[in-house]
Amino acid sequence: MRRAVVYARYSTDLQNDQSVEDQIRLCKAHAEKMGLNVVHEYFDRAKSGASMFGRPGLSSLMQAAEMGAFEVLVSEAPDRISRDIADLAHIHKSLTFRGVEMNCVNGGRMDTVQIGMYGVIGQMQREEGAKKVKRGMVGVVRSGRNAGGKAYGYRPVLGKKGELEIVEEEAATVRRIFELYATGFAPRTIAATLNAEGIPAPRGQRWNGSTINGNGQRGNGILRNPIYAGKLIWNRVRMVKDPSTGRRISRVNPESEYEEIDAPHLRIVDQSLFDAVQSRKEATGGARPRDVSKSRRLLSGLLRCGCCGGGMALMGVDRSGPRVQCSTYRESRSCTNGARYYIEKIERQVLDSLRIQFADTAIIDEYVRVYREERRRIEAEARRNRSTSEKALADAKSGITRIVDRIAKGLIDDDEAAALLQPLRQERDRLEQELAASEAPSNVIELHPQAVKHFRENVEQLADIVATKTGMVDVGPASAFRQLVAAVIVHPREKGEPYTIQIKGYLSSLIDSALSAKSLVAEEGFEPPTQGL
Repeated sequence: MRRAVVYARYSTDLQNDQSVEDQIRLCKAHAEKMGLNVVHEYFDRAKSGASMFGRPGLSSLMQAAEMGAFEVLVSEAPDRISRDIADLAHIHKSLTFRGVEMNCVNGGRMDTVQIGMYGVIGQMQREEGAKKVKRGMVGVVRSGRNAGGKAYGYRPVLGKKGELEIVEEEAATVRRIFELYATGFAPRTIAATLNAEGIPAPRGQRWNGSTINGNGQRGNGILRNPIYAGKLIWNRVRMVKDPSTGRRISRVNPESEYEEIDAPHLRIVDQSLFDAVQSRKEATGGARPRDVSKSRRLLSGLLRCGCCGGGMALMGVDRSGPRVQCSTYRESRSCTNGARYYIEKIERQVLDSLRIQFADTAIIDEYVRVYREERRRIEAEARRNRSTSEKALADAKSGITRIVDRIAKGLIDDDEAAALLQPLRQERDRLEQELAASEAPSNVIELHPQAVKHFRENVEQLADIVATKTGMVDVGPASAFRQLVAAVIVHPREKGEPYTIQIKGYLSSLIDSALSAKSLVAEEGFEPPTQGL
């Protein structure tokens, strides 16, 4: 019998969580009719089919195909695999190259013509769905309701979708920010003041200069948001996915596409004060459009401050190259790590460290051994907790049964029964959810030697690219690098001291795909490290 795998996916705007199980049952029945032996099931829950990125189930499936683990991929329909023309064609081409047949419950065996047709249809349906959502949001705005996210100073009105009301305590902070800025204080100074006074920030743990300053074209930030002057403006930006990374990027729309409506009931700041602030903003640089795309370095978005955990941002270039600094320190001074680091030096250290770590897979073998022991300990504890929860669930169900019997016999009235049943039912539902969410034990963990070899080759390619000092990286090697490396933590240092970095990543690219991504860590000082990943 030919070996087959099943793939299922649902997206939050179309289906519910049960959809994955329904698809798997359907695919298994289809595989049985075809005389296939299903050896594994892959799935992605609440993941859009618009991109291959951010879908661990699909990523694991493609890795298994590369290792020759199966001969047939079974899915409900091609749009479950991808709803993007290029991605669906790429997946089909890659699987065909490896001798894997793509077979769907709705459509049968997929050939090149069918892939092209289904790819066009899937993408058209996805784009048409997006247009319908946008039309609905336009209607919301024109009716005087809010179609965007909740701004600081407001909260949703319960039972009235899209309507907001002012939170007076937060509104007082907004007025104070406007008044301080109008009198000459800088956004970073205002942020530092609010942090020192312990005023809760809109998001996260602290105020930043960017939270207050915002962006003129996008109309975000406290000082630039027209909602505080009693005006709703929607559709300033649109979100598009970068095909090389899968990340959603915001793009500014032309003013002709804005939807604008007066909302005097949402006004927090007097018009004269709002206008004075906008005049000062214009005098100090205006909107400052930044249409030039930024270069993507190997570690863009991966660097973290070892002191506060915040991101690291480029802050200038000198004769030795570009430098980065803790964003939290720059924005609000609420982090104590003000050191500056050369990004090229960090890149070289990261790659040199990974070269050493992957020179001999014995290092990974040792990590797997330690991981297996820890996994067994955690699973043993989970089994004990599960046993306790199962006993408590049985007691709750038994208690409900006893009360129902007493009601049937007329021993208690309805009001008394309702008071007794409610806590028992709540306890039963809680325990059922807790047990359903618990994972089934899994002790299998195996290295993929070919994956280790490929990753080592990608590291060598990246090292050559970094040596050119262009900062630009190819999508292929960089994508493989980011599948393993989750973050690079840069620890504080005194001037003249060597850099100390810590690489955090995932084992999912190197171990058996039956396990989800698990964390691995590599410590690295200025000298070559002795400990493993």
